[in-house]
Amino acid sequence: MKKFIYIGLGLMIVFYIIFLTTKNIFIEGALYGSIISYINCIGIKMITNMFLTKKKGKFFVLLSTLLKISLIALITVFLVEYLSLDLIGFLSGFSVILIVFILLIQDK
Repeated sequence: MKKFIYIGLGLMIVFYIIFLTTKNIFIEGALYGSIISYINCIGIKMITNMFLTKKKGKFFVLLSTLLKISLIALITVFLVEYLSLDLIGFLSGFSVILIVFILLIQDK
């Protein structure tokens, strides 16, 4: 998980620096997409840890999962609707972080 945190933060910093220098709307969409995906992956990791430990009930884990999904969906709808992000850029940024997350899990 530490590798994912460092690589994810590195990718977001690179997107941010490129966006500051170019002001490209595609890069802006990729930046916001990578941030949402990063938050999503950390939420997945937290919920997985809660599910694997027997301390929390399964109902609490279910509520946490539903809350995470609804918050991510609301933030995504807000970003896409009100900020007029480039959808291809947003999906590209979202996918890059997920691909890194999956590849790092496969490395174990």
